[in-house]
Amino acid sequence: MSVIKWLDLNAEKTLASILLAAIVLLIFGNVFMRYVMNASLSWGEELTLWLFVWFVWLGVSYAFHTGDHVRITALRDVLNERARFFVDAVIALLVLGFLLVLTFECIKLIMMPFVVNQTSVVLGLPIPILYASAPVGAGLSAIRVVQHLLRTLRLIAETKA
Repeated sequence: MSVIKWLDLNAEKTLASILLAAIVLLIFGNVFMRYVMNASLSWGEELTLWLFVWFVWLGVSYAFHTGDHVRITALRDVLNERARFFVDAVIALLVLGFLLVLTFECIKLIMMPFVVNQTSVVLGLPIPILYASAPVGAGLSAIRVVQHLLRTLRLIAETKA
């Protein structure tokens, strides 16, 4: 299997799994330190929050990849197969537009001087690293929506023939 194909199939899942494992270990370590050793990790909670934010954005992209986002399908379910494909294509285009606007607006926000110069309170990490989770997640999601849109357009072409 090529590297690109592997990344396409597993990128978000692998990164999200690593982040979730790190979150669980950090929380376990902090609970152990707090209740057994009577000394809490001062940085554990902030790092857990950062990892969780990145985990959520990667999870959004993974849900687009697997098609597991919540949908309201009452209207779609009464349509014939061809009309469903058209509705799916229109929805994918609207979602793609939203994700692209979100990505570019987040990048603009990250590049503002008051954001670029901020650091986190406990860890002292640059805040743009935390904020970058939104455009990265939205950008990955946009790629997944384009993949879905291309599959939908192929299905429309097949039903035409």
